[in-house]
Amino acid sequence: MLPDDRDFMSDISVVVYRYDKIKAIIDNAPDGDLITIAAYYLKNIILLQTFPDANHRTALFAVELFLHKNGHHFDYSMQESEELQKDIYSLRYKIYGTYEEMNISILSEDDNEINDLCKKFIEIHLT
Repeated sequence: MLPDDRDFMSDISVVVYRYDKIKAIIDNAPDGDLITIAAYYLKNIILLQTFPDANHRTALFAVELFLHKNGHHFDYSMQESEELQKDIYSLRYKIYGTYEEMNISILSEDDNEINDLCKKFIEIHLT
């Protein structure tokens, strides 16, 4: 059975929308040290909710790959990643007043407590 044209076009527009967010994250990555760049990726993949599900896990995995590519090991436990997720949720609501996906305009905002939390998490778990 072929999909309804509306469903197909809707699916394509979602893919394009997600692609645009990923591209914006990459295109706006800051210059700086490894931890600053890794924290930027961690924070923004989570806040932009680039993927339909598992954004925290995806962000951690992306940062792990980024750090590995740059000669470092990033080691954390499942419990630590769950604590990070809870802390980010709490700060997200405190700073933005919502848990919903954010607009790409956050890519150019000044560093905030979420960014600081991401940096600290990376610093602690970087080997």
